[in-house]
Amino acid sequence: MTSIPLLIDLNEIPWEPFGRDTEGIFRKNLCHLTFPSGSRASLTLAKPGGLFPDHVDPYGHIFYILEGEGEAWIEGEPFPFRKGISLSVPAGKKHGYRNCGSEDLLLITINLY
Repeated sequence: MTSIPLLIDLNEIPWEPFGRDTEGIFRKNLCHLTFPSGSRASLTLAKPGGLFPDHVDPYGHIFYILEGEGEAWIEGEPFPFRKGISLSVPAGKKHGYRNCGSEDLLLITINLY
């Protein structure tokens, strides 16, 4: 039987570029488990000026802001966010976000499959 780590020290995991035409966006997976729904969670870092451009996903998201400030948009409508804010993005809606502050933007991203 293969052992799956249930405890992860995120300080020991390097940031990986998010890809997908992003600028200044990095992530660390928060869990090695695969949930029956396929849902995933990651710690996401957006450097000052970092941009996750408009795109559409077939699954929803929840973004929870841990540090910093930024602006998201869903179907063109802006949503300013900062520490303590949670933002839900329904599946199939055009969305993106950017760090418009001078400090790092740190958030938990949950993809809801």
